[in-house]
Amino acid sequence: MVQKALKLDAGSAPEGPDGSKAVKKILSGSVNIAVGVAELRNQGFGSGHGMASAPSGLGVRHARLTVNAAVTWCELILDTLADPAAPWCRDRD
Repeated sequence: MVQKALKLDAGSAPEGPDGSKAVKKILSGSVNIAVGVAELRNQGFGSGHGMASAPSGLGVRHARLTVNAAVTWCELILDTLADPAAPWCRDRD
């Protein structure tokens, strides 16, 4: 929902650099990051659901992958919010 509101989804990317085929491909991947992190947490691998025991099966590489992907997604959102030339700002004028 956030990416759609900020026009960071491939379907609503405007003309110009944000609407290029390569950027749209990357934006589609970023949507999958948010969904994947949420699904991983909801499958019992996160600590936020009050599990009685520590989750098992995932290694350090999985943790790093998840954390680094989440950081990338968060930086995209925060950078977009701070950019006065971002596509979502154009509709506010």
